[in-house]
Amino acid sequence: MRSTKASALQRFEFGRHETFAIRHGWLSKGLVRVRDSAGGFQADIETADELGLGSKMVKSLSYWLEASGVASVAPHTRPRQLSISRVGGVIAERDPFFEFPVSWWFVHLALANRDNSIFGWFFNDYPQRTFDRLDCVDAYQRYLRERATKPPSVEMVQRDVSCLLASYADEPGKLQDPEDGTICPLTDLGLLAYHSDTRRFERIAPHDGVSPEILLACASKLGLASGLEAVSISELATWRHGPGRIFQMASELIDEAAAEAARAYARSGVTFDRLGGERRLRAAHKPPEFWLAHHYDRIGASA
Repeated sequence: MRSTKASALQRFEFGRHETFAIRHGWLSKGLVRVRDSAGGFQADIETADELGLGSKMVKSLSYWLEASGVASVAPHTRPRQLSISRVGGVIAERDPFFEFPVSWWFVHLALANRDNSIFGWFFNDYPQRTFDRLDCVDAYQRYLRERATKPPSVEMVQRDVSCLLASYADEPGKLQDPEDGTICPLTDLGLLAYHSDTRRFERIAPHDGVSPEILLACASKLGLASGLEAVSISELATWRHGPGRIFQMASELIDEAAAEAARAYARSGVTFDRLGGERRLRAAHKPPEFWLAHHYDRIGASA
């Protein structure tokens, strides 16, 4: 669909993170457990003991493995089981400890495309550049009243907003110790800043831009969803699921990144040409794991 609006009614997920943001080491440990467990990853006592996590933490990890796109729910399984996704397979082979920023950019891409969650709403539908916690809670609650089949309590909305803010912004007043496993690695993407003097949050564009591969993964998904062979800069900047929204990039930055991507991947069918009075990016409609593997190839990353 080419519409920038979400569906009228959706079944949203609430609280599946158990109030925990992703922690350092969680996804890598979770992928090993998924790979080595005969029955796949299950959020049970055995898994909790094996990983040294509490029962709520292992439920949270189960959610994050799925929501991050590195694992998927195995079909027709009872109880619910997870298996490694194609993106997760590439990461497990090339960056098993999630040391490279691109691995977290692909996690972010999966979260921001999760339309039935706080992450999909925040990065696609919440327009405020600066806001405080209460602003965000109120806006999300209003959105859910109009769109959710079963709107949650205000307490649940508060918990979801708190988890999102803890995932992307440094915790207010907390010393940033690199050995502190409670700090979410998504904060390193630099998409959300907290100003302690005003107690307000601010969206910011990536300091160093984004890699050609994550831009192409995003544009490929957008093109496939809209049925377009090529997507214009204005569409990339304004459409839901486009880099303008989920990477918070202005049109000028998208233009520069698209030109770089076309130079790097012309042999893969990527072009960036002027069509109908506007420059349009043809991203070759490759799946995310294709672009992720090519990024690792380009930087020479190997497990």
